[in-house]
Amino acid sequence: DHVTHCPYKGQAEYWSIDIGEQGYENAVWSYRRPLPESVGIAGLLSFYPSQVDVVVDGVPLPSH
Repeated sequence: DHVTHCPYKGQAEYWSIDIGEQGYENAVWSYRRPLPESVGIAGLLSFYPSQVDVVVDGVPLPSH
């Protein structure tokens, strides 16, 4: 398991995912227990846009 620390948000935990036959290492991260000033992001999942494609209602969204 991979973790990083941000002085503003706290400790982030990372997960690897498999989509079909393809694996993506540490592609998803979340702050389960962020620092008090960042409590609004607790439990949200984030994805690296370079590792996944975002599709909403069949429409691919551009990566930022």
